[in-house]
Amino acid sequence: MQDFASGLPKTDALKRGLASALQSEDVRGRFLTLLGREPTPYATTFPCEIVTCRIGPGKPRRLFCKYTAGVDYTGHGHRGGVGHEIATYRHILAQSDKFHPKFYGGYADSETGQYWLFLEYLDGGLRVGKLNDPVAMGKTARWIARFHVTSQRLLGNEHVRFLKRYDKEYYLGWVSRTVNFAGPNYRRLSWLRRLHACAEDFLSPLLDSAPTIIHGEYYQHNILYHQGRVCPIDWESAAVGEGLIDLACLTDGWERKIAEVCTTTYVRTRWPEGAPAGFEKVLKAARLYMTVRWLGDDPDFTRSTGARGHWMRLRNLLTELEQK
Repeated sequence: MQDFASGLPKTDALKRGLASALQSEDVRGRFLTLLGREPTPYATTFPCEIVTCRIGPGKPRRLFCKYTAGVDYTGHGHRGGVGHEIATYRHILAQSDKFHPKFYGGYADSETGQYWLFLEYLDGGLRVGKLNDPVAMGKTARWIARFHVTSQRLLGNEHVRFLKRYDKEYYLGWVSRTVNFAGPNYRRLSWLRRLHACAEDFLSPLLDSAPTIIHGEYYQHNILYHQGRVCPIDWESAAVGEGLIDLACLTDGWERKIAEVCTTTYVRTRWPEGAPAGFEKVLKAARLYMTVRWLGDDPDFTRSTGARGHWMRLRNLLTELEQK
């Protein structure tokens, strides 16, 4: 885990931020007591901690707190940062009282201009990938399918205009970045040149159907499983795009059995009458996008040995797409 201790707010500033964010909890006129601060058990992009506090004579509550702390990386526009995540919780996720973790609020520090996010801390929650449980994975697929159905109705709402909308230039940009970041050994490969030349055709299915609001990084490590509930976290990449991108993320790296459980559950939930025409074609396009997004994110990673699996997957996807 990275050492983000220097990015955590000082105690007095944290108390001010909490008091401001927790106004809906009737903190006004009652003393907020900070009882403890401890590190989170997982590595994260942004500085995070678990804060225990109490409002007046009430019971202690534990909050998951995330801070911008000067971390400013948007990639090719797919990451929006903590401020973006706060807006996603406030205008989309918190509109349902069934969503967990509970959104307690967000705060913009007037001294630094940094954003702080305050959520319910799900004590005992595990990242769903740790369970290796087809039932739990099926629930995660059902959750995101339902979210895609309900959130599609919000697209006309002015409060969600802050979300990035994926378009042709966005998708093709990731292919170009992948090619540009590739080392000389990859750039001279004929199959990579073919991919670059045909990228628009391969990715166009992502623009053929009506978009919805997507998580954008619906991977197993961004989904907590707590007391039988599916609790997606890390909404920094929430956007408007093809919903099957989230399914591609969810099934990435899983054995065939679990991937099929997720895919079948997703389709039955979102389309009870059956998958739409071209479903497999769109899902392959989504997998292609997610692969070039990994390879087009950071040139150091693209050229590292850790990227070999992604390069192999990209080559295999091209073979499948060329056989259509």
